[in-house]
Amino acid sequence: MNLPRLAFFDVDETLIDIKSMFSFRAFYLLRQLGAANGAQAEQQEVDRLGQLMSQGADRAAVNRSFYEVFQGHERSRVIEAADAWFSIEKERPGFFVDTTLRALRQHQEDGVGIVFVSGSLTEILRPLAEYLGVNEVLATRLEVEAGRYTGRLAAPQTIGTGKWEAANQLMLERGAKPGDCYAYGDHLSDLSLLESVGHPRVVAVDPALVEIARLRAWPLMHAASDRQGG
Repeated sequence: MNLPRLAFFDVDETLIDIKSMFSFRAFYLLRQLGAANGAQAEQQEVDRLGQLMSQGADRAAVNRSFYEVFQGHERSRVIEAADAWFSIEKERPGFFVDTTLRALRQHQEDGVGIVFVSGSLTEILRPLAEYLGVNEVLATRLEVEAGRYTGRLAAPQTIGTGKWEAANQLMLERGAKPGDCYAYGDHLSDLSLLESVGHPRVVAVDPALVEIARLRAWPLMHAASDRQGG
């Protein structure tokens, strides 16, 4: 019996050309608060996180802080907004990174299971996953009480080594051999995920990760985006 093979895809700037959580936040605040108040709220969030990063906060701390903006908001409204956001974004030229999308489609044809691994919110990535026929999403989950977000993250936090932990757990659950699996990433924070499989692939965005890929003879993929249908 053939063991399952999995292909783990980082999403932001690997499969799509934006940081989905930031793009969605701006869209959501404008949708909820109106043009003037939404723009003001978005700028306040940009300034707040910018100050946090200037103080040397690590990516995990910034990620936790980012999602505090949704505290008290109804999950159903976020889901509705995510559908609306994606319906617009997917039509934008350059939204999909062409080389990565082609790799994803080839894996699907070859019977390889596709898994998103991202620090973005599961609700944001759900319409993208459905559009591409992806059933597994390992991403940020927010606690929900009485239908509203608490602003707190549920474990595990899927950034940095958290991506490796989530991917490794899934490989164990599925009985997949890491050496037979694939991973795609664009940033140095994806390194632990890339190192955990036998077939790492690097989208050439982050110079630090590109240098590691060259030293280790990992395949490099162009980051140029061309609009492609799903």
